[in-house]
Parts: sequence; C-alpha cells; structure tokens
Amino acid sequence: MLGMDDADPRIGTVLQGRYRVLEALGVGGMGVVYRGERLGLNKPVAIKFLRGDMAVQDEFVVRFEREARAMSQLQHPHLIPVIDFGVVDATPYLVLEYVRGDNLYDVLRKGPMPVARALTIMRQVLAGLGHAHQQGIVHRDVKPDNVILADAEGTGDHAHLFDFGLAKLTGGGGENTSPAAAYAIGTPSYMSPEQARGEPVDVRSDVYACGVLLFEMLTGRKPFRGDNSRDVLRHHVKTPPPTLAEAAPDRTFSPELEAVVARALAKDPAERPADALAFAEELEPLALRASAAQRAVSPPAAGAPAVDDDAPTVARVAAAPDRDDAATPGRGPRPASAAAPGARCSGCWS
Repeated sequence: MLGMDDADPRIGTVLQGRYRVLEALGVGGMGVVYRGERLGLNKPVAIKFLRGDMAVQDEFVVRFEREARAMSQLQHPHLIPVIDFGVVDATPYLVLEYVRGDNLYDVLRKGPMPVARALTIMRQVLAGLGHAHQQGIVHRDVKPDNVILADAEGTGDHAHLFDFGLAKLTGGGGENTSPAAAYAIGTPSYMSPEQARGEPVDVRSDVYACGVLLFEMLTGRKPFRGDNSRDVLRHHVKTPPPTLAEAAPDRTFSPELEAVVARALAKDPAERPADALAFAEELEPLALRASAAQRAVSPPAAGAPAVDDDAPTVARVAAAPDRDDAATPGRGPRPASAAAPGARCSGCWS
C-alpha cells in the first residue's frame, strides 16, 4: 500500500494471540495504522501503533494512552469504537473497528455539498461528539480528515468520527495543565479562538470546529485562509467570519442557516451553542426543511414507495485532513504542532 509492507516486520505478526497484522494503511504524525483480522472470526480490524520514535517519549505515550482511555468509554453509532489495547515490544497499540468508506476530506475535494447532505452528515458527527461530551471528553481535533462516511448499503451517508489522540478528559488526569504547558493543540484551520491562544478549552471549542467544518461542507472552502498557520490562527482570534453567501455567492442559503453557522463560529464561547447536542438541535428543523426541499426537486422514480414529507428523514440527534494542518487518524495524523501541508495518505487513517 505504502511500499513498506515488504520491509515491515509487523506484517504477519500476531498480537495477544488474537489479532494478525495484514497490511499497512497509513503513517501519520503519531501513529502507524494497519489492517488486521481477529483470528478465529475472520473479522477485519484496524490496528494503530504509536510511532516508534514517539514510543520512547513519555509525553506521546501518555497522549496515546489518553486516546485509549477516552475511546474505551465511548459506544455510539457515529464513533469508531476501541476493541482492545495492548503493548508489544514497548510500543502501545489500539485495536479499533475497521470501517470501510470514504474519508470526508476526500469527499470535500470534489466541492461543496447540497445543503441537505451537509446537514445530515453534520448532525451525525454532532451526535457522536455529543456522546463524547456527555462522557466528559473534548475532542479538540474535529476536521474532515477525522470523519469517515461508511459504505453501508441502503442507509446513505453514515458518518463516523474518530481520532481522539488530542482529546481532553475534563474529569482530570492524563494531561499537563500547568501554565508552562499551555500551547495551542489542534489543527489550525479548525481551532477555536481560545484554542488558538493556548487557553483552556471545553466542549464549545468542538462546537466551533464543527461550525468550521459545516461552513466548509456548504461552501467548499474554509472560513479563514492565510499564507501560514500563524495567519490562520490570527484570523480565528480577530477576524469576523464571512457569511456563507459571501464565501459561495453562487449558492443560496437561508437566513436561519446563516444565523446558526454564525453562532457556532462566534469568537466568544458563551455565544455558541452550549454543546454538540445543542448545536444539532438548532440544525434539526433546517435539516428537515432541506431534505423536504430536495425531495421536491428530485421526485422518487416511478414505482418507488411514497414518502411522507412530514416524517423525519434525518435521525434525531437528541442524545445521537485538514490535510493542510495537523494530526489526523482518518488520513494519517501529523503532530499537533505541524502546520505545513504534508504527504497525503488516500484511503487510510492513522
């Protein structure tokens, strides 16, 4: 896959007598991801190893273990669950469910999405993220690279949010929170103003990142661009975001949608939706309206069953890479501090 299987001593090895490593999928800033199988069940799994050069550094080992603890608490249809955790040859690894599908980063390279599809996907991401928020977990790196749209026959888009390698556990533990350790963690294009300043963050920082992601899905571009990461971070802190119509003048957006996105992108966390589920709730009527409008212009084929326009077509989310910047498991994470574009890994996640 990456031209390294022949020289990779992990290929063919068996972990804990249960998981066989089959092939490399991608290399990222912190991890190396492989496709594997659960012996005896022939069940495909993804196996993420901490990179060897980082496995000897306590800071990265702690971060990797934090991801394992965070993800082990999460069981939700729109998250990729951890199946197992272990250490081999002094290198920690995670075993995760293997999800086939398209990375949202690659999907967005084709251009903006119809409003109905963008809102459906965003509400699914917010559903999974809301579950994490209820467990006291702040993701801190929501971006297209960390969302996979699964190939599920008959269900349409089914989004999975993953890569909790930068997660903050609000219950305490696993992170150095001293003033000396304060620095910006995340992917510059999706970082909230408080995140960009290296300040403490809470779930509303994830809401901001989702606002950036939704803006990108609807317009085909990020709200802020710059010559380098420093420029982008400065815009997040000081520059009012453009409206959707300003970013995509050839498309039409309702005033209500403009207002919801603007609230998610507010500089002051207190002006944003309180958490992911609150954001999803604000999007719900807009999603239903957009889906109904889409059906109206695209009637079902002859012989197709009738559709009740009053029936919810988007699952209620009540209690449901940026390649150009930093860490990514969906595509191949880079260090959180990395800002320059790096090599892209198509069809893999790390």
